[in-house]
Amino acid sequence: MDIKGITFTIVTQMFLLVFLLSASKPVKADDKTFVRKLCDQTLEPDTTYAHQCADHLYQNTAAVRLKTTYRVCRDTMLSFSNTLWDGLTKMEVSDYKNAHVSARMAHLDLLRCVFAFRKYADVPVPAELLSYMVQTKRLFDAAQFMFLLLD
Repeated sequence: MDIKGITFTIVTQMFLLVFLLSASKPVKADDKTFVRKLCDQTLEPDTTYAHQCADHLYQNTAAVRLKTTYRVCRDTMLSFSNTLWDGLTKMEVSDYKNAHVSARMAHLDLLRCVFAFRKYADVPVPAELLSYMVQTKRLFDAAQFMFLLLD
């Protein structure tokens, strides 16, 4: 497992820990402080940089159809990142219904990026971008798992 995979796993586990501590039992102030300190030291997962990868591809291609594909992907991946983080913020304040809506909206953005490659260019997703997209999907899956625990 590479450093990106390890970082992703740690961050996902931290989100799960925060969720479990807040949902499973009354949480003492000391528990919240400990979790917050730990999360503050954790780096953002690399999934939040998928839009930067797509932007780099957009900036460095001259082919019109590919440029359109990368632009759509850049915009939707940025929207994915912002929307999912908004959802996670809503979870922190126990607004689970709106957090779930945010997660679903973020998932649609991820799918829009995938569909852009079929609609505009009909080419495979470049490996570097695909790697970020897979990590993004895993982050979404972790959020979905948390919502299943709430049911």
